[in-house]
Formats: sequence, C-alpha cells, structure tokens
Amino acid sequence: MNINDALNTINKAEVFGASLSCDRALSLYRHLGDPWRYMESFHVACTNGKGSISSYLTHILCQAGHKVGWYTSPYLVRFNERIRVLDGPSDLERYDADLTTGEIPDADVVRLMGTVGKAAEAVAEETGMNVTQFDMITAVAFLWFKEQGCDYAVLETGLGGRLDSTNILEKPVAVLMASPGYDHMDRLGNTMAEIMSEKAGVIKYETPVYAYTPSDALLSPDDAAVAHGVLVERCRELSASLTFVGYDDIEILEYGREGQRFRSRHTGHEYSTKLLGPYQPIYAMQSALAISNAGLADMEAIHRGIETTVWPARLEVLSRSPFILLDGAHNLQGMLGLKDALCRLSDGDPVVFVLGLFADKDYEKMLRALLTDSNIAVAGIVSTEPPSERKLDAETLAKTAAEILVHNGREATVVAEADIDAALEKALSIAEESKAIVCACGSLYLAAGVKSAVHDLLGRKAEVCTCS
Repeated sequence: MNINDALNTINKAEVFGASLSCDRALSLYRHLGDPWRYMESFHVACTNGKGSISSYLTHILCQAGHKVGWYTSPYLVRFNERIRVLDGPSDLERYDADLTTGEIPDADVVRLMGTVGKAAEAVAEETGMNVTQFDMITAVAFLWFKEQGCDYAVLETGLGGRLDSTNILEKPVAVLMASPGYDHMDRLGNTMAEIMSEKAGVIKYETPVYAYTPSDALLSPDDAAVAHGVLVERCRELSASLTFVGYDDIEILEYGREGQRFRSRHTGHEYSTKLLGPYQPIYAMQSALAISNAGLADMEAIHRGIETTVWPARLEVLSRSPFILLDGAHNLQGMLGLKDALCRLSDGDPVVFVLGLFADKDYEKMLRALLTDSNIAVAGIVSTEPPSERKLDAETLAKTAAEILVHNGREATVVAEADIDAALEKALSIAEESKAIVCACGSLYLAAGVKSAVHDLLGRKAEVCTCS
C-alpha cells in the first residue's frame, strides 16, 4: 500500500453511516485498543470557528510546554494537515514558519490505515455496520497521537456532534462550542433547535462548556434565543458548567490589517492576535478560559499562545502589495462575518471578489449578505469554481451576483472564469485598474488553488506572507 492506496481505502468507505448512534465508531476503536483513552482531550464543536478555536487551544497548550495532537477538518492542500503533533514552543515556532510542521508522514498514514482497514473489516463482519470515512480518519489520528505520546488532544467534530466519530470521549477536559449557524441541514435538521441539539450532543456529564454567545453569532434574535436555550438546557441536564463568551466580554483596542489588540473586560488583561476576524477575540478568550480554568497554562503562555496563533484561509493575508485576502466563508454566517471584517479592513478601498460557492448552499442569500452593504465598494466580481462535484458553475454564480448588484442599484464588472488561476489573474487586473484590494472567498475548497495562483502569478513581486 502507498499513500494513494491508503487514501483510496478511505474514499471508498461510506460518507455517512446507517447507524444513528456512535456504536460503529466505538466498535472500530475497541478493535484498535481504544487509543483515545491514552490522552486527555478538548472537544470543539458547532458551525463556524472550530478551526480557529482549535488553533488557539493548540498554540496555548504548546506554549505551556505540552505535546499536543491536533485533529482538524477539512484539509486545504494535503490530507496530512488533518492530523498533526506539535511538541512545545519550539515546534510552534517551526509551524508558524512552515505550516507542514507536525503533519503525520505519508508512511505512517499508510501503516496505520492498514491496521484500521483490517479492524474495519472485522467490525463489518461482526456487527454488519460499515465504518465511515471519518471513522477511519479519526482512528488514524487517535493511533498516531497515542504512538507519539501526546499529553493532550484537540479534536474538532467533523459535521455535527451527537453522531460524530469523535464523540466517544467520556469526559473531555472541556467542550468548546463555536459560533452556531445553519449548515449541513440535510443531515442536522432544518431548525436551529434541531441543529443545536445535534451539536450539543458532545456535552458530557459535569464537563465545563465554553460557548460563543449565540446573540453575537449573526443569527436572528429568535434563532439566537433557541440556540442559547438548547445549550442551557443540555448543560443543566448534565450538571455541566456553562460559560458564554461574547462581544460584551472584550474591548477592542486596535484593529487593522496587521491584526488586533483587545482587553478582557473581566480581568483587564490585554492580548494580541494576528487573526483578522472581528469575532477572533471571542474564540481566543473561549480557549484561554478553558485552558486556564483547567490549570494547564499560566498567563504568560496564554498571552504567547494567542499572539502566535495562525490559521490558514480564514481572513488570511496572502499578499500585502497587492493586498489579497483569502477567507473560507462557506455559509450565511460566514459571509456576514466576512462582510463585517471587510467593512473595517477595506479602509475605504474598493474590493474585487473572487467567488466560488457550492450549489447545495443557499448561495443567493450568501451573495446578498456580502454584496449589498454600502460600506463596501464592489469594484468587480470574478466567479470561479471550487474543485468539487458540489460546485456551483461559474456562469450561474456570475449571473446571480450581477442580478443582486443591479437590484441594489450597484455597478461593477462581473466575469465568469471557471479556472481559478485565470480568475485570480482577471481579479488582479481589475484591482490594478480600480486601485482595489482582492478578496477570494466562498469555499475552503478554493484555498489551495488561490494560494497556488498567488504564488504563480505574483511570485517575488508580491509581498507574500502567511500572517493569519
């Protein structure tokens, strides 16, 4: 078996299991000796911001000297990104300079997938249940973290919570609930009550929970109240302490294209982060509280961890001259958050958007959220296509965006270009003519193509950076 064979084994497995329980994953892990039991874990769930929270947690824990297994999804460029181990401040320094640091090597993916594949066959034979792709990947992560002797694991749920492959933890150090929103409604439900009930399924008995304040999550007041109520009730049932963190808990001191500085209103401590989303201080404080209250880091490590945190493709600055942003906003709440950030980051400059969306999203509503704010001058839109069968074709996207602009009395150049390289080249041309910045967004699946295009088109001529 080589790496392609290993990945093909995963890809041939079912995406979603038939069982409405975690029994399938439990059976698989039991065959592997329950490797998840050999370390304590932080469990991160909900809709928007899981990756940012997991990065803050990992950076703070490493700055405090711990060895951390970090499990995320999806990957941007390489499968190996999803599973990595970082050991202390020295590994963090290397990671911040080279984002491949700590990734599980190909040889170990192959070796461990051989083990997991045999266990999956045994589970199917014994129980009649076929393990899923995410079950397999999670099993590889647990085995790798155990072999590497990790002190702690930081685990993101994949899609939901209650039925997620990671939801076999009996008592995490803490559960962190990111910003709630509407996504994956075909699997999780059509109402906020249904979606949040699935997400809150990761909360365990007497486990501390740190949750993003739903009223700050760009939801309707009714949906925010429902999300708040579900979390409160779930925590009450399980005697789990619940701490909400929102904008009322922080004071922004400085904000700009280099990052932001903020103060905790409760402690008076000041922090800096390179991540540009206006919501990032909330994620940082959720992570800081979870680790501090568990007694796993002092204030110096927390400050350093927040200050050094990076997380690609989330309002990531790919180039400063010309100024190019990449953001994986892939649902309505993500687009609303991006819009709020651009109102500040554009600094009066017009914006050229490179847009690539999925056809199974509510893309019209997403586009209206992004393109109708009078505080953002739209100089141009270049529609493209993310590399996925779920992609919305560039022509339909361009037509929809143009109609929204016309309906709102706005004028801008709108071009359809399916090829990502050609789309970015066209966007840079429009930006140069109109003295605009460029923002690529709509799907995380665009990230690899956009990053590659920036490198190929600009190379040494651009002030290329990885600063968020």
